Amino acid sequence: MSEETQGLAEVYTFAKPFIFEGQETKEVTLDFDNLSGNDIISCDRQYRAEQRGGISLAPEMDKAYLAYVVAKAAGVHVELIRTAKAKDFTALTLRARNFLLL
Repeated sequence: MSEETQGLAEVYTFAKPFIFEGQETKEVTLDFDNLSGNDIISCDRQYRAEQRGGISLAPEMDKAYLAYVVAKAAGVHVELIRTAKAKDFTALTLRARNFLLL
């Protein structure tokens, strides 16, 4: 797992490439700084729809919600983020949490 910066975006390289929808995934480019309020509202709506009433009072601390934020910042489907190995998934969701709370 490594990272490099491209402008304000960050390239996150997975510890081990994996297959998602028939294609090898080696890295994602995260552009948290380009997210808008509408993007965060969209993530929140998707998260709430998935939870069906069992939502967290602090979604910024919930990895299920943070996966949506990571996916939005990377411009990928949330299932790609969920398919990542646990160590990568955790590293990515921590980046989203830090972005939202710092």
